[in-house]
Amino acid sequence: GRLLEVTEKSPLETGRTCSLFGLCGGCTYLSLPYEEQLKVKEEQVKRLLDSVLNKQEEAWAFEGIKGSPKAYEYRNKMEFSFGDEYKDGPLALGMHKRGSFYDIVTVADCEIVDADYRLILQTVRDYFARAKVSFFHRMSHEGYLRHLLVRKASRTGEILVALVTTSQDPWQGETAV
Repeated sequence: GRLLEVTEKSPLETGRTCSLFGLCGGCTYLSLPYEEQLKVKEEQVKRLLDSVLNKQEEAWAFEGIKGSPKAYEYRNKMEFSFGDEYKDGPLALGMHKRGSFYDIVTVADCEIVDADYRLILQTVRDYFARAKVSFFHRMSHEGYLRHLLVRKASRTGEILVALVTTSQDPWQGETAV
């Protein structure tokens, strides 16, 4: 199913959301207090595990989930997708639009990642936009850029950036910028 309209907001909603909340598919529960987000996520995890593990003969005990000490900027891994925000639009790098496998929302101000992620996201997108490197089009199977994976170690601050591409020549024989 699909949500068509919200006629009345939940009393649990905080009203605090990012500017792309609802459009971006990256943070479904951001409008709820963090404690409520954890309850909803815990119920989902338990329901998923129940559906698989209750079929086994051995008993199991669900120990719950552990939340982050931070309600915002808590993610330590993100996979951003390359694409366009609308058909034949400029290069975008971000999250998939809610309900869409093809359209991308640039999430320059994402609140679930810290400033390092946001800087990496903008720098990489700007570089490839200037270089005119195309993203991989799922329908035509043409293009180069697929995903940008970013991980950050919470204790050391070390950052891993992985660029996922196709094997096609992004510069079509020309020199990179």
